[in-house]
Amino acid sequence: MNYKHILDKNPILWAIFFIVFLSVVSNDAIYSPDTRSYINALPYRHLGYVIFLKVFKLIFNGFFDISVIIFQTVFTLTSIHVFYKKICKLLHFNTIIKFVFLAILLFPLFKPLSVANNICPEGISYGLYLLFIAYSLDLFFNENRKKWIAFILLYFALTFTRGQFILIPLIVVFVYFFKNKNKLLKRSLIFKSLVLICIPVVLVLIESTYHKLKDGIFMTTPFGFVAASGSAFYVSESHNINDMQSDNDRAIFELCYTKLNQEKLLLSSRDSLQSYSEHYKYYHDNLPDICNRTIHYLGKNFYYEKELQKEKNSKLAHAKAYYNIEKSCRNITLILIKSNFKKWINIYYANISHGFYSSFLFIMVVLIFLFSIVKFLFNPSDKRLTLLLFLSALTLSNAMLIAFASHSIIRYLFYNYVLIFIIGVLLIKLLRHGIKN
Repeated sequence: MNYKHILDKNPILWAIFFIVFLSVVSNDAIYSPDTRSYINALPYRHLGYVIFLKVFKLIFNGFFDISVIIFQTVFTLTSIHVFYKKICKLLHFNTIIKFVFLAILLFPLFKPLSVANNICPEGISYGLYLLFIAYSLDLFFNENRKKWIAFILLYFALTFTRGQFILIPLIVVFVYFFKNKNKLLKRSLIFKSLVLICIPVVLVLIESTYHKLKDGIFMTTPFGFVAASGSAFYVSESHNINDMQSDNDRAIFELCYTKLNQEKLLLSSRDSLQSYSEHYKYYHDNLPDICNRTIHYLGKNFYYEKELQKEKNSKLAHAKAYYNIEKSCRNITLILIKSNFKKWINIYYANISHGFYSSFLFIMVVLIFLFSIVKFLFNPSDKRLTLLLFLSALTLSNAMLIAFASHSIIRYLFYNYVLIFIIGVLLIKLLRHGIKN
């Protein structure tokens, strides 16, 4: 039997996918701590997965769990297939690499992630992310009108589901513009580049309109800076209250700082810890207590009580409370980072390194990114350099954004695993090509 192209044969792939499908749908749905907030469409949840669940609840009511699992499994496997075929065609993987590549792509469907069983955004965002990358590559190597439309629709679907990907078009436009710089005088290049730059703005306007219709207030989905305030509060000192600009911000800071200090959830209250890696581990393990159960809980209640004194509509007061605590946390976070920058940057670096499982791998990806950007600018027609730059930029941007906004856990960073694998294979191919020539 010829094993050379075993994974190119559709029956083999379909057999693998069918076995995975049966394995996934035979397990129960997973209701994580976030699930109810999406089912109940709370104001701090993005519209994509909320609408997705509402549609399935309406259509499949009594069979809600199994219908969601089946859809998420089929959609994810379809996306994996599209991405797998696209990358294999571009890079001409051998059989061993194809098996490893496919295994990494399928990994999120199994424990500990079980994305298709989990009633959470990752159930569809993983598939959307793979499709988005596949269609981004089509813009670089094989663009046409239909692929542009598909790219834009996938961007909206992905970012309405997971807001962490909102800035990806800025990476795409950089690669696309310099790859086509020989067409600089053509209107189409300028127009398409402007489209890529502007679609995040359009997305924010649509999302704000959604919240206006649903919650009664024109706002982006709150929670980004509430989550980011966790690390800023963790490194804060009591005298930072003097840096606050408004009475509300001062009240929120004092309320949260006092509680965190009492619970010994501040860097300054953990004298027994010797290094920043130990400080980060303590922060990492206790972030839900720092952020969700202290900053978010106390801050939201503070504003909710204030709004109820002015607003008879409790639902609107509730939405305004989410909006106001997000606004306060944005102000407080930026002030605390500036005032405690040295301590914060050490925690931030430890956070990023944790996401890569080591400082060495993080530094390697940074060096690969810098190498690829220099080589790409001199030789933008090389597909391997284009892919290396794009994937390393995606990996770093996601890791750095997550490290700013939260703690580096597998739920937010598993998207990077397959990209790191492809980067490694690309690097080996480029090194071999360099040695050969």
